[in-house]
Amino acid sequence: MAEQEKPTFKDIFFVPPNYSEMLKRPYARIEKKDHDFVIGVTIQASLEAAPPPETDPSLGEMVTIIKEEPGTYSEATVTGNTETHIFDIPVVVIECKTYLDKTMLEGSSRAAEDLKARNPNSLYIVVMEWIKLTSDVNLRKYKVDQIYVLRQQKNTDREFRYESKYVKNSINPAVVQHLFKKVRNYLTTDWVGGIEMGIQRGWLIDE
Repeated sequence: MAEQEKPTFKDIFFVPPNYSEMLKRPYARIEKKDHDFVIGVTIQASLEAAPPPETDPSLGEMVTIIKEEPGTYSEATVTGNTETHIFDIPVVVIECKTYLDKTMLEGSSRAAEDLKARNPNSLYIVVMEWIKLTSDVNLRKYKVDQIYVLRQQKNTDREFRYESKYVKNSINPAVVQHLFKKVRNYLTTDWVGGIEMGIQRGWLIDE
């Protein structure tokens, strides 16, 4: 799955109307988030509540189906006590901007942190034409994996960009090629990680 402007999985939570209904089925909702460009995979997950130990499973009680509000959440198919949800898990996310300033970078970093908390093997990239950051910004504290400046040029006020003397750099094909190779290498390389793998090599966090 590779698409533009694709709403993908952000979080899952459970909202049964009461405890007795929660014993019957999960009432799960999938929260989604829009991304500019996504490469990922479509997941179909079936969820059901395990019967309490004191309940005789042979009774096979059927629940009354309460419709969920679709909104920004996935629409679940309910069969008996089982819910089936279909949603997309992002693996590579590319956020596209005209320019990037510090406030935008902070927002991108929060989105990347949320993504990696649910899918540690994800790659979050920000691409823009111009950059509006100073040397006082510590890029290492942000959670994005890479930032590409296609025109290799700092942002100026919009009115200056329309002056006849303003020179707008062309998009550098070498930068685009670097982006392409980074994504391709990421998708064609084994993802190794976790505690067990880290113990074998002696360090726990991938470099």
